[in-house]
Amino acid sequence: MKLTRRQFLKGVAGTGAGAALGGLALRPLQVQALEIPVQVGNPLEVYPKRDWEQIYEEQYKYESTFTWVCSPNDTHACRVKSFVRNGIVTRQEQNYDVQRYSDIYGNTATPTWNPRMCLKGYTMHRRVYGPYRLKYPLIRKGWKQWADDDFPELTAENKTKYKFDARGQDELLRASWDDAYTYIARALVNIAKRYSGTTGANLLKEQGYPQEMIDDMEGAGTRTFKFRGGMGLLGVFGKYGIYRLNNSMAYLDSHIRGVSPDQAKGGRLWSNYTWHGDQAPGHPWVHGLQTSDCDFNDLRFSKLIILDGKNLVENKMADSHFFIECMERGAKIVVISPEYSPPSTKADYWLPIRPQSDTALFLGISKILIDEKLYDTDFVKGYTDMPLLVRTDTLKRLQAADIFPDYQNADITQGASFKIQGLTPEQREIIGDFVVWDTITNSPQVITRDDIGSKMTEKRMDPALEGTFTVQTVRGEDIEVMPLFEMYKVHLKDYDLETVFQITHTPKEMITRLAHDIATIKPVAIHQGEGINHWFHATEINRSSYLPLMLTGNIGQPGAGSHTWAGNYKAANFQGSDWSGPGFAGWVKEDPFNLNLDANAHGREVRVRSHVKGEEPAYWNHGDKPLIVETPKYGHKVFTG
Repeated sequence: MKLTRRQFLKGVAGTGAGAALGGLALRPLQVQALEIPVQVGNPLEVYPKRDWEQIYEEQYKYESTFTWVCSPNDTHACRVKSFVRNGIVTRQEQNYDVQRYSDIYGNTATPTWNPRMCLKGYTMHRRVYGPYRLKYPLIRKGWKQWADDDFPELTAENKTKYKFDARGQDELLRASWDDAYTYIARALVNIAKRYSGTTGANLLKEQGYPQEMIDDMEGAGTRTFKFRGGMGLLGVFGKYGIYRLNNSMAYLDSHIRGVSPDQAKGGRLWSNYTWHGDQAPGHPWVHGLQTSDCDFNDLRFSKLIILDGKNLVENKMADSHFFIECMERGAKIVVISPEYSPPSTKADYWLPIRPQSDTALFLGISKILIDEKLYDTDFVKGYTDMPLLVRTDTLKRLQAADIFPDYQNADITQGASFKIQGLTPEQREIIGDFVVWDTITNSPQVITRDDIGSKMTEKRMDPALEGTFTVQTVRGEDIEVMPLFEMYKVHLKDYDLETVFQITHTPKEMITRLAHDIATIKPVAIHQGEGINHWFHATEINRSSYLPLMLTGNIGQPGAGSHTWAGNYKAANFQGSDWSGPGFAGWVKEDPFNLNLDANAHGREVRVRSHVKGEEPAYWNHGDKPLIVETPKYGHKVFTG
């Protein structure tokens, strides 16, 4: 017989243990299972055994705490609170007190920086107590024997004997720190001696190095040293300490070659950023700074955020909450990425793109802005170099001295260039003054690098952005000139919508949509990450990202600009000045022959002398030796290095 739900519940409510439900006899245990359980208001008050709670109490019990700054490769520098029990760190959590951070002037941060920390920080103590943590120096057995045998020439036979040709197969020997330092010092001395002077130059030649590289050594074996401060060292004493050691190699060179301090050479200083692209290699081309970045709290002001090769979902975890808060505030998120990446899932729309074709995309967007006159005319005239006249015969900026006889550079020593940016008289002489075509007087007019914005307005000039003009040089030659803006129009003719689509594979309607958003939403910020900077053509992609922002006035405003690696590039805090001393240079290039050992000395008392040779490893993409070609037209030509 089939029971309805109502019949079943009615039977459960019956009092007879042996009562029949719908003709079915229930056994006592079955009836007991159907009885309504005893009602208990608060189980924790009457539960007979509560020993299980102790498990949780013991799990979080601690005896003391301390705070520290977590600075692994991401360099976010989160303040972490560790809980200690029996002398062991058992767990960690964020300290949640950024609002207490202050500078020497009493300025404090805001609570908006909270929360910080990421999963890597939460589990850092596991690495501290992990079985694979390196706790002491290790020296490869074969290398140690080679050093103990006084560094014999590494012939093919010796490479095998000392296992230089068996990478990863040799034994590692534990050493004391004193032994490690001693072996490193012995190796540096040996290399410097071996490759110094004529003997060293001949040895380098025998080893196949071209004459250009040998000449660049200037007889110093220390110039074979290549130093670079990596993220594994971190901090001023670690990462920058390797640079200081490099400069100090001049002291070794002076000892070996017997030269004076002014002739002593340090090692070669490899760029810390542009080789592997943590910073945007194209930024210096635009504004002269190594990189433009912003603290991530600047995202709070952005209304349109464009992520180009940047992943703010899986990376930048300590600061990614600012990205999420932008979404909560209604900012529009756009992602440019070949794949439908994690940030693409959070975006208002995603622009699929062919890898390394971002330059064409930004140039195509710029063409739309110019063709449809969506650019900010006042900003372009007042704050960019686009009104400056360019000679079409040399493709160089027209200098005031080119067309005005006996011209002397204007005095701008009291302006921002000298007072704020630190322009030197020597740099001023090289830069000179520029020329625009004034539409009010219909004639060329001089403009200095300080004549921007309101200062240009005070001069009562209105520079032309379009057209070509003829001017006469001081030599009496008639030359054609045009504003840089006009030159961009000519250049961008190659980047019509169809061509950009063919290059990028980005849908045309998406290109147009982004161009119109950049034109109508402010502020706009473009964030480019290592997905761009680590690859070829990064320089062009970095540079092109600035063009649509310059056209729409999205430079120099909170929440605007083109940035990379935001919030991490803090070396600027060590910039020097007349009142503070040499700054960063005092850390990395203090004169090794004149060290200031006074712990209380002012920064101004630190003497700086550079003995190193700066070098871009990016030039060595061809290999360990430069690419040198005997060209039919130009002869012997060095293309790298």
